[in-house]
Amino acid sequence: MKYNGFYFWMFKSPMRRVLTEKYGKAYASEIMKKSKKVYRELVEKADDIGGDNPMAYNELYALAFVAPYVASEKKIPPETVQEMMRRSLYHIKWYFAKTDLNTAKGKAENKKSIVKYYKWYTPENEKQYPTSFKVDFVGQPYEGACYYRITRCPICAYTKKLDVSELMPLFCELDEVMISLQHGVLHRKQTLANGGEYCDYFITGKSYISSSLFIPSRYVGLEIPLST
Repeated sequence: MKYNGFYFWMFKSPMRRVLTEKYGKAYASEIMKKSKKVYRELVEKADDIGGDNPMAYNELYALAFVAPYVASEKKIPPETVQEMMRRSLYHIKWYFAKTDLNTAKGKAENKKSIVKYYKWYTPENEKQYPTSFKVDFVGQPYEGACYYRITRCPICAYTKKLDVSELMPLFCELDEVMISLQHGVLHRKQTLANGGEYCDYFITGKSYISSSLFIPSRYVGLEIPLST
C-alpha cells in the first residue's frame, strides 16, 4: 500500500496515554518512537488494494494499532492494544456522533459508504486488486436495512501473515463501540477473525425495538449491548 501517516498521527496521543498509564512514560515513549517506523513498514509491505479504494482507510487505521504491538515484540498484551483502539475511537467520538443511525439521514449515510465501495469493486478492480475487501448483501433481513457482509478481509489476511492474528477478534469487537458512537446497535452473528465465513453487519438505531417482530429469527437471542 502507499504510505499515509495520517491515522498513526491522529491516534498517537491516546495510544501513548494508555501505554504511559500501564508501563510508564519512558517505555511509552520508546514504543511509540519505534512504532512510527514500524507503521510505515507495515503499510508499505501490505498488499496494494488500490489508491482510490474507498475502504483502504480501514486497513490504514487498523495497522496504526498493530504497529505498537509489533514494535514491542508482542510484549504488550492484546487486550492493551484493544484498549488503545477503544480510547482512540472515543478520541474522535465527535466525528462518529455526526451520524445518527436513529434517523433516515444517518441510515442513508451509513449505506452510502458501503454501496460506494461495492460499486467501486468492479470485476476489473477485483482482477487488479484480488486481496481487497469482498462485500455483498446476501441475507439482508428486509428491504432497505443497513446490512452487508464482508466475505474477504485484507486486514485479517495480513495479520495472519504477520503472525499477529490474535489481535483481530479484539479489533472486531470494537465495531460495536464505533456503531454505538453513531447512536446505533450492531447485531452480529459471526466474524472472519473468529473462524466465521463472513463478518455480518446488521445495523439499527438505538431506538429500534429489539423483538422478533422486527429482527429476523437468526438475530434474535444475541446479547446486544444497548450503550448509553
